[in-house]
Amino acid sequence: MSDRALRLALLGVSAAGVAVAGYLTAVHYRPAALICTGGGGCETVRESEYAVLAGVPVAVLGLAAWAAALALTLWGSELARTLTAALALSAAAFAAYLVLLQLFVIDAVCVWCIVNDVVLVPLLAVLALLRLRTAGSRGEG
Repeated sequence: MSDRALRLALLGVSAAGVAVAGYLTAVHYRPAALICTGGGGCETVRESEYAVLAGVPVAVLGLAAWAAALALTLWGSELARTLTAALALSAAAFAAYLVLLQLFVIDAVCVWCIVNDVVLVPLLAVLALLRLRTAGSRGEG
């Protein structure tokens, strides 16, 4: 896959992440905006003590991370590639933690969170690592 294709894929995934995290942020501040499949999992997760970390909503942290991924991909330097990969791997570790919390502690699953944590974050990590590897193998800087 070419660097251009990887960069476009990263931009697309980051934009999707911004959209999902933006929606979750809006829902945090306006719970009535929540659109979720039945079962109440989204509400349970949103209302749990784990929805806020150090006084900051997890959705806001996600939005900031996705915005950073988008900005770093647009920047496109070797440092930006490295930072994108580091951000993606950190996000993947945090996403795994959040999924485990939903499954085993909160005992509820938010479909929007799963879209972010199980679909978009791993895709970001794979694409960022591929882009970093592609640049390194060609000696680009």
